[in-house]
Amino acid sequence: MASSFLVCILFILSVATPISYAKDYVVGDKSGWSPGVDYHPWAYGKSFRVGDVLHFFYAPKVIDVASVDISSYALCESVKTFYKDNSGSTSITLDKSGSYYFISTNKQGCFTGLKLELHVL
Repeated sequence: MASSFLVCILFILSVATPISYAKDYVVGDKSGWSPGVDYHPWAYGKSFRVGDVLHFFYAPKVIDVASVDISSYALCESVKTFYKDNSGSTSITLDKSGSYYFISTNKQGCFTGLKLELHVL
């Protein structure tokens, strides 16, 4: 009887306790978020999921990171910006599935590689 009660309690705890599989990613790894880096190979092969966190590290007030729509991404223009930061350390939680687009709002920076497209499962 006691073992059945213990099994029941363990089952309830395992169901009630959420397990977090979220991962933290440093965008660009050691290169960080900087001009001249190709971010396509960095993102390739990674399985981004809802709850994962992207950490962008860059020169504050010199470079920025912006979450934009696909048109802004393609044109390197911040026409439709959802989020923008230039603090030098930006963390963004991937809160929904779908495509995400990040650029530097400085056109020169964007054209020299400061753009990232990724897909979240």
